[in-house]
Amino acid sequence: MILIRSSIITKREIRTETLPLLCLPCFPLHFSVFFFKKRFYQPQLQYPYSLTLLVCIFGGYLFGSIPTGYLVVRLRAGIDIRKNGSGNVGAFNSYDVTQSKQIGIIVGVLDAVKGFIVALAAWQLLGGSFWNQCAALCGALIGHNYPIWLHFQGGRGLAPAAGGMFAIGISYMIVWCVTWFIAFENVKNILKANIVAIILTPIILLIIPSAWIEAVMVRNISATDYRIFSFIISGIHLLSHWQPLKEIIQHKYSVT
Repeated sequence: MILIRSSIITKREIRTETLPLLCLPCFPLHFSVFFFKKRFYQPQLQYPYSLTLLVCIFGGYLFGSIPTGYLVVRLRAGIDIRKNGSGNVGAFNSYDVTQSKQIGIIVGVLDAVKGFIVALAAWQLLGGSFWNQCAALCGALIGHNYPIWLHFQGGRGLAPAAGGMFAIGISYMIVWCVTWFIAFENVKNILKANIVAIILTPIILLIIPSAWIEAVMVRNISATDYRIFSFIISGIHLLSHWQPLKEIIQHKYSVT
């Protein structure tokens, strides 16, 4: 049974609030991708690389900023997730405020799909460059973490990053998950385990053999480029975990 911790909201109010959020991100995304493809894309010519990167970042941001967690919880439970639990618009807080595993899983899967679609679209539609994919996925993570539609109050970007890796290479995700489980067994705290995994994953990827990274690569890119990308992704994740990291540091110094 879902526990509703906020005032009851009518279906009419839910539709009125959520419909603009569903529509607003989609129109500029479709416009930016298809207008660009129609007006600027010519198979015989190379369009400006800087313009492509801008389209990837901008399109990725808009698609990533679709607030799936907010919409699912609002529609299924009538709760404003931003005002309950941690206020985070992600899968774990969706589960926490509704006490519904189904809602938590739905939000996590939808967030992962956002990252996968963005990375795949940048690969297939915009020249196939690895760095186009990186720019698009980074834009999607920033959009997910700081969506303009929710006044820049979003999630932490872990699920979209995991989904995007399925269109690039999954060694980051494998190392992150293994590191997270080891850290969680020791600290028994989800956010602390997140931070440990975020910091250690690119360092571990820097140490392990390149053949291991390339063995689980979805596309043909160098291990060096992938390692550079892993530091960028971890930097974005660390930024989204800055508040809990600051609280952990302050608590440590207040105790000692």
